[in-house]
Amino acid sequence: MGILSFFKQRLKMKLSMKHISNNKYFTLTFTLALIASWIMTSYFSINGTQSLIFSHVTLGGLAFLIGAIALISKKGSPLHKLTGKLFTISMVVSVSIAVIVSMLPGHVSPTMFHIGLLTLYFLIGGNRSLAFKNPNPRLITDRILAYTIIIVSLIIMSYSVILDGNLHPLRTVFGTIGIGFGIVDILLFRQSKNIKSKWLILHISKMLGGYTAAVTAFFVAQNILTGYFNWFAPTAMGLAYISFWLFKLKTFKPAMATHFN
Repeated sequence: MGILSFFKQRLKMKLSMKHISNNKYFTLTFTLALIASWIMTSYFSINGTQSLIFSHVTLGGLAFLIGAIALISKKGSPLHKLTGKLFTISMVVSVSIAVIVSMLPGHVSPTMFHIGLLTLYFLIGGNRSLAFKNPNPRLITDRILAYTIIIVSLIIMSYSVILDGNLHPLRTVFGTIGIGFGIVDILLFRQSKNIKSKWLILHISKMLGGYTAAVTAFFVAQNILTGYFNWFAPTAMGLAYISFWLFKLKTFKPAMATHFN
């Protein structure tokens, strides 16, 4: 019993760490991913870009599995908090690497760049929303994130129209999603005095958005469906599930808030 009590206490201490401490884990995970990529390039004769892609896929696969546990575990439980943190860290680093790769020669992809930034917007915003439970949260970073995703989405959406003269399906759909979420955030942040009552909705919707990105990447990589269906089917299911939670929270908000505190 003494050993079990010790580990339970350690787990509670880890889960009660301040939000800002996550930066240390992001930095450590990103550094380890870069070191692993360097080792593959230096000692296994793997192309530098390919080694980054390998690190991205490995962390993304890990996030896909851990995120599933966080999704089905009881909301607000120690398991949910722990797997949620691990999912966020592995997914943020994985997506950050993907954004870097999307700008490298021979791999330039405005679509992947935008989807990567949109995923980071969901993950970082969902993580930051936990701090909205506190009185008078600082929203400057969150406002910057919202305006940034709107501007980037507009640029990417118009990119293909200006250069190719037509709308690109992926850029149009994900650009619309980015603009929509960004506008909703800006409107909510203008009601800063009432933001405390919205933290749960923001957290769940954005973390689900982040996990939807992981599921979409899995569908695309494994070619589960065909063509654009690999992109749009998980996105449609994710948006439907987010809508379900928005309805549920609006109806049962007091009870749900109790479970999450």
